[in-house]
Amino acid sequence: MQFDVRQATERELTRRQAAGELDRRIKSFIESGPGSAAESDAEFQSLALTLFDHQFDHNEFYRRYCASRGVTPGQVRIWSEIPAVPTSSFADVRLAAFPQDRESVRFSSSGSTRDGGPASVLELESTELYDASLRTHFKACVLPDMPRIDMVMLSPTFGEAPHSSLAYMLSHLFANFGAGGGFFVREGALDVDAAARALARARRPMLVFGTAFAFVHFFDACRERELMFALPPGSRTVETGGFKGRSRSLARDDFYRLLTEVFGVPRDFCISEYGMCELGSQCYDANLGDVLAGRPPRHDLKIAPHWSRWTVVNPVDERELPPGETGLLRCLDLSNRGSVAAVLTADLGMARAGGFRFVGRSTAAPPKGCSTAIDAMLSSA
Repeated sequence: MQFDVRQATERELTRRQAAGELDRRIKSFIESGPGSAAESDAEFQSLALTLFDHQFDHNEFYRRYCASRGVTPGQVRIWSEIPAVPTSSFADVRLAAFPQDRESVRFSSSGSTRDGGPASVLELESTELYDASLRTHFKACVLPDMPRIDMVMLSPTFGEAPHSSLAYMLSHLFANFGAGGGFFVREGALDVDAAARALARARRPMLVFGTAFAFVHFFDACRERELMFALPPGSRTVETGGFKGRSRSLARDDFYRLLTEVFGVPRDFCISEYGMCELGSQCYDANLGDVLAGRPPRHDLKIAPHWSRWTVVNPVDERELPPGETGLLRCLDLSNRGSVAAVLTADLGMARAGGFRFVGRSTAAPPKGCSTAIDAMLSSA
């Protein structure tokens, strides 16, 4: 028995050393910038294969899933061959590559993965890669022209929503890039009057950030109060999607028209963030960065960070689709070191030059081969 304990202790020490080295390499890759395309692709490939090996060894359910699909690290030659787990699996099993007593933060999705089902869960052993990912891509896509900006966050703080990945993200970004402002969802309610006062007092560029659902509620309150704002030049808005709420729906074009009318922010400075509980990285629309760089704006084109790779795949067999065809979005995110890096989302997208366009949610089941493997993975859960 003592020998078994000693073996387990040595294996855990070895795992921690490997995880620490991977974190160091991935963080360096995140923060060093993409470099040349060839150098970036080569380093991404090396990190992705090393990470797959690590997660196969230390993530029990992922190893079972890969084995059910007949894939092991020795058979994988390129990152795109690494098996992707459907996001729904994060609600069914513990997809973590570390012991549970090493968990530092746990995020859960705001809704269930299916009617009446459990929420997805992402466990982090450390927030180091998660934080580096948040900061680096936000800075590149939302704030490339200034070090800090006043922020009106239509969201609770992470202290009020301790399992919300969105609240964590916004709290971290506010701490690192906020020059003033604050959070205006308090005790579960949107404080319209306080947010309106902050917007009316703006004398320098401001960022308004929140879910589309929170924006819709704010628009409705502004209409009732006959409020309109003229935020200073350089102000911008970021919404996180979700145009359908419990109260009503709003067409995307109408939503963006209201952003410009209510806040006085040009359409080119209004962008969308795309992310999810199961991933450590986010994508942002290209148009704001394009305009600030003097390029023609590419509206609705999602730009991914260089430490992730996004493809659009056929829902039946996961075959990559050419640009212009709609399929499921598949991601390999190096910042997901502690869980599973390769994820098959339930979202539809279309590949475009430089990124992808988000089309909407899919109601389809996972690919058939994927479903069979999931059954095997869950059989002894």
